[in-house]
Order: sequence, then structure tokens, then C-alpha cells
Amino acid sequence: MKKVATLALVTLNCLALNAWADGNFSGNEVLSVQKGGIPNKIYTQNKPHLRIATYNIGKNEAADSVTDFTQLNSAIKIIDADIIAVPEVDNKTKRSQKIDQLKTLAEANNMHYAFGKALDFDGGEYGLGLLSKYKILHSQVLKLPSGDAEQRVVLLAQVEVPGFDSAPVIMVTHLDWQKDPTIRTGQVRYLLDLSIGDAKSDFKDIASSIKILAGDFNSTDKEQPVKEISYFFNEVVKEGTDTRSWPAMNPAIDIDHIFTFKGQKWNVRQLTVPHDSAQFRWSSASDHLPVIADLELVEQ
Repeated sequence: MKKVATLALVTLNCLALNAWADGNFSGNEVLSVQKGGIPNKIYTQNKPHLRIATYNIGKNEAADSVTDFTQLNSAIKIIDADIIAVPEVDNKTKRSQKIDQLKTLAEANNMHYAFGKALDFDGGEYGLGLLSKYKILHSQVLKLPSGDAEQRVVLLAQVEVPGFDSAPVIMVTHLDWQKDPTIRTGQVRYLLDLSIGDAKSDFKDIASSIKILAGDFNSTDKEQPVKEISYFFNEVVKEGTDTRSWPAMNPAIDIDHIFTFKGQKWNVRQLTVPHDSAQFRWSSASDHLPVIADLELVEQ
């Protein structure tokens, strides 16, 4: 009997590993059973609202770094989001004239912020961040599997957004840039494991928490990494909205995305990717366009 049970377990493990290798299974082969957590709830009235954006500010048309914040501050004001994921940011590097970019933006726009260092760079730090109109209760930076490529990270931040029974967890990331999607795919699988508690984090009951994943994924919605994200997340889309966000001057591809966890249901009230106009020249602020979503929570 013991031999038969062992054989069955080996067979099951082989099937799981083969599914993973074939790209047909995107999450962990063992899904943890969670005790406790945040209960499901359906909102019929007074639905919680969140305006969230992702905005890569790493470069503008004049330079490979941002030292003049005039245009960026104008952009942040126009975006007017509760929360902004910032996937590419310098902290006191020489190329950015030793400026703490995220702190500078936060103070100018009266926002809270959290920085996530990916690596030491150019006499300072390089990574990603989050800007929030509301208090950030807790944040954590975790390294993504990056092999021999540039180290990438994810920033997890729990934000006390008014109207929500439970503070949402925002996951901000910036995935590998190479044409070969292998590293990005591995990074996505780690993000999925984090989202269901199959990878360690400081966030208790993360599997049942309200979660939004946003950032620069360096992948379009037709590529394997984004397809794998759909195992546990829904991309925020709205019919008729053109989501191409890079390059800002004449956008060609959609690599900046916002996703909501499948444990929740949201109404997408509005999805906007603004382009250069007589009112504002986005391409002078960054080489990416912001992706801005107005979301209404229907089911927690």
C-alpha cells in the first residue's frame, strides 16, 4: 500500500512539473489552504472607489534621468490618482544630481511615498516606488528571480484607502527588459506565488487581501509573461481604450499595465492613457505615458 501511494505521489508531481514546463500551469503546483483572512463581501451600495495609475518616469526627451520636476509635477497633478505606481526611479544617484526623486515628487504633491531599492547604482540607489494620497500602513521590498540579469524587485504596500473595509495591498513591479521572456516569466510566477501566500512576505492573509498589481512589465498583453499573470489576475481594460504607452512621443506597444486580483470584482469606470495635446505635452515629462484607471469595488 505504501509503495502504491508513493508511486501515485511521484506521478502527480511529474504531471505538475510537466504542466509547468509546458507553460500550461502558471501558479505554484501546491496551493496552500489558508485559515482565517479577509471575508468575501458583495457591495450593493456605497461601493469603494479607487483611482490608480502606473507611470514610469525614468527618462524624458531631454535626458536619461529626471532632474527638472516641473513637467513631472504637472503630470502628477493632471493624473490626480489616489495611488501611483512608479516603476523606475532614482534615489540620490549622480546622474540625477543626488536628488531623491520620489521624495521630491511626494513633497511637491502632498503625497505619502514608499521606495523599493532594486540595486545600488551610480553613487545612490535605483528602484521603484509608490505615491499615495493616503497613509501607507506597511511596505516591503522583495527581490524577484533575475538570474544574471539586472536585479528586479516588487514593492508591496498596504494603503489605508477611505471607504474600504480592508486596506488594499498594492504590488508595484518593473520586470526584466530582455527580448527573451524567460526571466520575466519566472518573475511573474514568483509574483503569483506572493499573491497567494506561497512565497513568504510580511503580509498576513495576503491570499484573501484586496490586491492590485501595477507597473512596467516590459511585455505586451500578447506575450507569455502577461498571459501567465492572468492565472490569478485580471488586466484592467475598457473597450475602446488604446493602452499603448511606450514610447510617449508616438506610442507603439502596451507594456505598462494594471491588474486586479481575481478574488475581487471591480467595475472599470474609466481607463485613460493620455497623449500629447495642446493642454499638456506628456512626452516632455517621461518616455512612458501613464495608464490611469478609475475602479469601483463590487466584491471584496
